[in-house]
Amino acid sequence: MIVSFHVTHTSAGGVEGLDKIITGLEKNAEEHILSCSEALEYVVVRTCNRFEAYVAADSNGPVKEMFSGLARDHIPEGAGNVHFILEDGASIKHLFRVICGLESLIVGEDQIQHQIRDSYIAARADGHAKSMLSYLFDHALTVGKRVRSETALNKGAVSVGSAAVELAEHRLGTLEGKTVAILGAGDMATVIAKNLVGKGPKTVIVSNRTFHNATILAEELGGTALTWDRMHDTLSDSDLILVATSAPHPVVHYGNALDAVSKRDGRPLLLIDVSVPRNVEKEVGEIPGVSLETMDSLQTIAMENVARRTAEISDAEHIIKEELAKMEKERAESTANELIRGISMKLSGIKERELAEAKVRLGSADPEAVLEDFSRVLLNKLTSELYINMRKASRNGDLDTCRAARILFGLEDE
Repeated sequence: MIVSFHVTHTSAGGVEGLDKIITGLEKNAEEHILSCSEALEYVVVRTCNRFEAYVAADSNGPVKEMFSGLARDHIPEGAGNVHFILEDGASIKHLFRVICGLESLIVGEDQIQHQIRDSYIAARADGHAKSMLSYLFDHALTVGKRVRSETALNKGAVSVGSAAVELAEHRLGTLEGKTVAILGAGDMATVIAKNLVGKGPKTVIVSNRTFHNATILAEELGGTALTWDRMHDTLSDSDLILVATSAPHPVVHYGNALDAVSKRDGRPLLLIDVSVPRNVEKEVGEIPGVSLETMDSLQTIAMENVARRTAEISDAEHIIKEELAKMEKERAESTANELIRGISMKLSGIKERELAEAKVRLGSADPEAVLEDFSRVLLNKLTSELYINMRKASRNGDLDTCRAARILFGLEDE
């Protein structure tokens, strides 16, 4: 049985403050899970927009209570009802939707599949994900691959980075001839950079605490790398600043921005901060001539993205439905499959022993006689216990066993 715990940008009503909630949960979740004797396996998935934990258990009840305790102890008071708990089929369906990008802020984004895969691989390496969750997550990865290969769900602008560039175009009309700066040089900044290609900015500036990383990204864009201590120049010279660092605190402060803006001769400045937690102090947006957009500002882009992808979303949901049905069929047949494996092994053993004896006899006896004896003895050995147990069942009035034998051997219509 599966129980899962979730805090996401959707359940929290946006990304504002989500990082603080997720950080507390991430630090304490493992201790809570390990304290629950019914929890047999677990995988924790943590991204900037979600915290999820999947647990395989003998009994769901104690795991649900454990997760409720995790929420009670480590979700800040006043945050509201930002978490939810799912069980069994609902947990599986949710995981499939997440890995396909259907639960992402930008529907169809493909980074989530890599993030879930990495979380699963780490859990398996640590011995936390074993047979049950390995089966589930292997199947989930297959679903993700099917959706990405069989639908157009992840084609086009399907990442926070691409949405940030799209939002910039909405606000500025065009990026052509503009001076654009990227603060950061990690994965998100790289996605942003790729989406600037073909937009025609006059200059692209890349700044990062590690200057070497900034130079690499700047070279790919044909832009200019600036050291982090030249933040004042970046703020003074740019028309658009896209902020995507991994810093756990603001890197653009009100005082710095106010001083830089005073030297811009009234030119407006747009900052789009897609970092979680925020890397731009919210007071920066109150400076005259400065507009500040955050992850929450991407909701409009996200809604438009959903509207454009109605057909792709339907196709993805159809694949998920197929895969859920396949899993349910495999689960329903699991008892029979285990029995079939046992029967096959036993019958194969009988066949191999009799075949070995027949091969020895072929060297000194008539081949037809050997084959006749082999087939007769093999048939007798294969059916001996079956006939004995059927007669025993009949003597004891166990008609259900006799009826089952008729069904299993296809004799019910004869």
